Amino acid sequence: MADVSVRFAMTNDSEVVLNLSLPQALRLMEAIARKVGETLAERSTQGVGGVGGVGGVPTPAPSNGMPSLGPYTPS
Repeated sequence: MADVSVRFAMTNDSEVVLNLSLPQALRLMEAIARKVGETLAERSTQGVGGVGGVGGVPTPAPSNGMPSLGPYTPS
């Protein structure tokens, strides 16, 4: 029997449920946290002098997953 149930919403009407033991759930959370940290680090380095950020601060990605070109500033 599982110690922890982890639910991931996939769309508005579906989800994935993982029934894990406590050590498996902890490993999953550590892996997710590590990947989030790597992604944030990549975004902050891409924001320096590049598209999508000002002064190393990344702009949020739009909901379609495509990179943002940043705010519009008229010439």
